[in-house]
Amino acid sequence: MDELLRFFADNGYVVVHDALTDQEVAAANDGIDADRVAHPKYWEPRPIGSGGLAVGCDAPELLHRTEALDGLAYHPSIVPLVRRILGQGAQLSGLTYLRREPCPIPPPADLDGGDPLCLTRLWHREDSGNVEGAEMNDFFVPAVQVIFYMDDVDAESHCFSIIPESAETKRKLPKTSTGSTGWNAHRLRIDDAEVGYVDPERPTWVDAFGRELPRRIGRVDIQARAGAAVVFNNSSFHCGTIRQTQRQRRTLHVRYRQPEPVGSRHALKSPWESVAQFTLALPSRPTIGKL
Repeated sequence: MDELLRFFADNGYVVVHDALTDQEVAAANDGIDADRVAHPKYWEPRPIGSGGLAVGCDAPELLHRTEALDGLAYHPSIVPLVRRILGQGAQLSGLTYLRREPCPIPPPADLDGGDPLCLTRLWHREDSGNVEGAEMNDFFVPAVQVIFYMDDVDAESHCFSIIPESAETKRKLPKTSTGSTGWNAHRLRIDDAEVGYVDPERPTWVDAFGRELPRRIGRVDIQARAGAAVVFNNSSFHCGTIRQTQRQRRTLHVRYRQPEPVGSRHALKSPWESVAQFTLALPSRPTIGKL
C-alpha cells in the first residue's frame, strides 16, 4: 500500500494490476451484455467528438437496470487505497460503463509522438481542472477516478493515457476561479488548459479528423490486462487514446470524492447537484457497498 501511495503522490496515478479476477470481469461484462439485449436503446453507439464510436451508460440509472456492477462500486481491491488518498467520509460520486468500438479510420500523416495507430487524443483535466477540496488531503486530489479495464489493452487497442504530475507540482500550478462556465463557474481550478505540457517545438497537431489540437508531451499510455485498475487524480491531464483498431475496449469508470464542498459539482454528472443527491438516487441494495 505505501509503495502505491508513493507512486500516486509522485505521478498523480497508479495502476493496480489484477484488481479484479477473471471471473469478476466476465460476470460484469456478461451482465452488461444482458442489459444491452434487454435495453438496446441505451447502448446504441454514438460519435464522441468524431473521435471514434463509443457509448456509455451512467449510474444511478444503470444500477437500477442491472446488479452486475454492484460489487465493483466499492471493490475491496480499491477501497483502502481510495480511503488513504481522500480520507474517511469519501463517497461514490459516479459510475459509468463505457464501450469504445473498433475504428477503421486511417491515422493522420502527422503522427502524435510517433504512435503509428493513433487517431486522436483529446487531453483535458476533469471538470475544467476543478480542484475544490483538494487541500483536504495530502495528495492534492479533489476527486479520485478509477478506471477498471474490462478488456485486455495493448499498443494496438484504444487505451487510457495520462501525463504524470506530482501532488507538489499541482499545488504550484497557476489557479483561477474565473473564466469557467456551467457547473464549474467561480470554482478554483488549474489554469493551464492552453499551455500545459504543450510541445514548445511543435505545439499543434492535426488529428485524423482534421482537428487542430495541442500536441502535449510526457504522456504514459496505460496498457494492461483486463482486471487492472487505473487510479488517478481527477485533475490530472488525461485522455482516451483512440487508435485504428478492429478491437473494442470496455472500461468501468468509478468516481469518488468527499461530500464537501457540496457547492461544487466536480466528479458529478447532470442532474446531480451534490453527492447527497446522487447517493439518494442509487438503489438501496446492500450489495452496492460503501467506503
